[in-house]
Amino acid sequence: MDLHVTSPLLRGAEVLSIQKLLAQNGFSPGTLDGAYGPTTASAVKAFEADQRLPADGVVTDQLRALLVSVAATRAPGGDAPPPRTSSPSGLLAVAKAVEYLGVKESPPGSNRTMFGEWFGVNGVPWCNIFVSYCFKVAADSELCAGSKGAGVRPGKGCAFVPTTEAWLQSSGFWVGRSTPLPGDIAIFNWDGGRPDHIGIVEAVMSDGSFQTVEGNTAVGNDSNGGEVMRRQRYLTQVDGFGRIT
Repeated sequence: MDLHVTSPLLRGAEVLSIQKLLAQNGFSPGTLDGAYGPTTASAVKAFEADQRLPADGVVTDQLRALLVSVAATRAPGGDAPPPRTSSPSGLLAVAKAVEYLGVKESPPGSNRTMFGEWFGVNGVPWCNIFVSYCFKVAADSELCAGSKGAGVRPGKGCAFVPTTEAWLQSSGFWVGRSTPLPGDIAIFNWDGGRPDHIGIVEAVMSDGSFQTVEGNTAVGNDSNGGEVMRRQRYLTQVDGFGRIT
């Protein structure tokens, strides 16, 4: 039988088993109560999105088998699931980012900011420079440390989102497209090509969306809007998240 939200809620051992598998895979279903409610459905949708499946919140036999298969790789002797606590460095970085809400490039359209001046390369797209600044200044954590990829500036961080994504993945900081935590680095991809934009997660909302602080954004120009802003984002808009531990 497929599991999904109904009225009254589906209940029983089968639902509890799914909830435990979700938790084992790092997707919190809320209280392990054997009731298939909206929180459990949201965790299922997050798992589906992480696996690049249509996120409908319905547990079919195929999805149940996939949950079991993925959980098996995280059993003792396999890969452990990513820690479900916020990164201290990330929390410091997002607190620093909040201090600059409303800061704009000057003159408008120039990509010139205090962050570019700090980075030593001003007048270029600066969303990744802003994230680098927040992590380095607030937490002494250098994005892309040791990398020689495009956009890397030793001692400062990185200016190029694809390089940052590759570094997060290769360094063991990648947690994929799962429900984020405050302080996580969000890697955005608007069109399915290479990643386009970056921000820092500030909060996760009850509807499954999340709030970020981003540099060089604006409503109507997500990736080159010229301002530090809070934005509401969705799992469907990201390649995934990095959590610097």
